[in-house]
Amino acid sequence: MLRRGFLEAAAAAQFLAGGLAANRARSRVRPGDPAWPSQASWDGLRQRLGGQLIEVQSPLRACAEAPEGAACGEVFRELKNPYYIGDEVALTQTTGWLDAWTSRPSVYAVAARSARDVAATVAFARIHNLRLVVKGGGHSYLGTSSAPDSLLVWTRRMNEMTLHDAFVAQGCASRQAPQPAVTLGGGAIWMHAYDAVTTRGGRYVQGGGCGTVGVAGLVQAGGFGSYSKAFGLAAASLLEAEIVTADGEARIVNACAHPDLFWALKGGGGGTFGIVTRLTLRTHDLPETFGIVAMPIRASSDAAFRRLVGRFIDFCAETLINPNWGEIANFGVGNALDIEMAFQGFGEARARTLWRPFIEWVAASPDAFTFGSAPLIRDVPGRRRWDAAFLKTYAAGAVLSDDRPGAPADNVFWSANLSEAGHFIHGYESIWLPASLLHSGERARLVEALVAASRHAKVEVHFQKGLAGAPADVISASRQTAMNPAMLGAFALAITGSEGPPAFPGLPGHAPDLIAARRDAAAVGRAMDELRTVAPDGGSYVAESNYFERRWRRSYWGDNYPRLLAVKRKYDPDGLFFVRHGVGSEAWSDDGFTRVAHGEDT
Repeated sequence: MLRRGFLEAAAAAQFLAGGLAANRARSRVRPGDPAWPSQASWDGLRQRLGGQLIEVQSPLRACAEAPEGAACGEVFRELKNPYYIGDEVALTQTTGWLDAWTSRPSVYAVAARSARDVAATVAFARIHNLRLVVKGGGHSYLGTSSAPDSLLVWTRRMNEMTLHDAFVAQGCASRQAPQPAVTLGGGAIWMHAYDAVTTRGGRYVQGGGCGTVGVAGLVQAGGFGSYSKAFGLAAASLLEAEIVTADGEARIVNACAHPDLFWALKGGGGGTFGIVTRLTLRTHDLPETFGIVAMPIRASSDAAFRRLVGRFIDFCAETLINPNWGEIANFGVGNALDIEMAFQGFGEARARTLWRPFIEWVAASPDAFTFGSAPLIRDVPGRRRWDAAFLKTYAAGAVLSDDRPGAPADNVFWSANLSEAGHFIHGYESIWLPASLLHSGERARLVEALVAASRHAKVEVHFQKGLAGAPADVISASRQTAMNPAMLGAFALAITGSEGPPAFPGLPGHAPDLIAARRDAAAVGRAMDELRTVAPDGGSYVAESNYFERRWRRSYWGDNYPRLLAVKRKYDPDGLFFVRHGVGSEAWSDDGFTRVAHGEDT
């Protein structure tokens, strides 16, 4: 070891041995600071990691050198391919958010292959007082998987998958019966997990709807999927996790070992309590079929639209708030209602019977309502729900493929998620809608709020992202997570947002249209204001929320926040792990570099 590197290591050891906690430091170290690690120190880390340390270079360099060049054009073309983004260490699935954040790469990244690699990186960051960031799938609207001047732990290559017929969490043999499960690496994504569990394994695992989202990130955010009302949150299916905590230890956590940390990982937010390197999730009997119901409807006038929304809300309250149904109804500008629902638990014939009264009601008033296309009701065999080869033939328009030469055949994603690939967010907000709004005396207020909101921006009502109507055992298991309890009594999560194509402020030829973006962001805010009139304390889903959420602690976690903060202080007392508006982040500046006084409104 070179002399400077040796002295740095010795000084760091003396620093830690002397009991001086990192919270004495007012700021983390940036490149150019005297305390920034020497090249010898970085080389030493690279050697300990077997060469897995990367000096990050962004593919956007091609655009800085030649904004109109072919190389830059190719980068922006591939920014619509989520698999390309996921495989690029310098990129994130969202390119930024208006007046909030822009995706910028870390200085160095560790392409971790094991918990040992992660532990070595965490120790290095702690000793050198570095800003640490974690990225798996890279799907963070709020920018939590991106931080300039930082050291990135990149878990993408930790994607192993193992099915179990009879899993028992470590140390829980006397308390838990063996059960079917799947163990997934910290960098696994849902599309590949579904392929392993369902297509090849014949089981079902509760996960997310967007297939390129990371498993670990979704579980730590709570984790809604198309069938949450039947199978609960992904977080509620967590049986065990391996996590590297701030002390550099790889811990196995479950209901019997470190149960407080285990609870915090079930919805307390990713990148906050440590770095999850492996998860084991309960699996379920696979439904015989899965199905979809799709119908775009246009009303001829505002009055007709109000009638349409009222009839649909009645239909929802009577038919859809139960374990069989999930997914979205869109209430749009221009008097548009686009229904995109998913079902399980019965087949296409039963679904047609259930929807017939609503469809006939719409068709009976052709002067007031028109279908943009014929209502589509269809089911598929359960085992084929995420089968890439089957989908490419049976539902060719519903899936897109990774277009890079040599890409694996199972690298597919839903065409409905194309707009999210590389998107630049103008504004985005969510709110849980309590099931009490579906009571007969309250529905008129809900209808008026939805109609009023849709005058400003499209409102998406996600029925699977509220657990009202779920079975008692699903509610009970989800109550044992760290999520805001408001979601237990919500029939849906309402989302309104606006986005544009991949863009980077200041990049010639590829900057966002700021005038249009601010106009759209203001419309999103006005739409959400209308919904707050009927759900003033609704709370919001941390993974799909407003970057500028002021009362974020209560909005994301409700009464669970003090308990989460206690877990954070126990396992990460010096705040090594930071995400903006994550548990304990009120002690730091928005960029995570400077310790500040407390005082935000809770």
